[in-house]
Amino acid sequence: MKTPYDTAMRIHRREIDAMGVAINVQVNLINQIDQAREEVRTHIIREADVAAADLGISSHAYMELIRAEQSRLIRDGAAQGARLDQLRAKAATAYGAYRAIEVAAEGFVEAANRRSANAEQAGIDDSSAVAFLKARRNLRGKGR
Repeated sequence: MKTPYDTAMRIHRREIDAMGVAINVQVNLINQIDQAREEVRTHIIREADVAAADLGISSHAYMELIRAEQSRLIRDGAAQGARLDQLRAKAATAYGAYRAIEVAAEGFVEAANRRSANAEQAGIDDSSAVAFLKARRNLRGKGR
């Protein structure tokens, strides 16, 4: 049954779906940042091993560069994590609004079904009353 809430439900459903896509993109971005951080950590360990094995090799500049990259990735990861939290909060709010509209639509359908059932029952009651009155009149007419 169509309800006056159908359009609003479709709009909110699309909004929720779009947020789901945005959340998935954000999670993938965070995963990429985490993977890059792990690669940087591996490079740092490898360079530290190389530098420890050969004291003649100076790796200070490279280590500064790679640590700066590590710091940038940590900042980016934190920023993207905060963005993910915001998206999740927005999605929860949008879903709450959607559920409220959905409950209102269900109430509308239930009320319409109740009105229909009441109208049908009233029609049955009226038909029964007419049949009863006809039968009563027929009995009175025969009894005279």
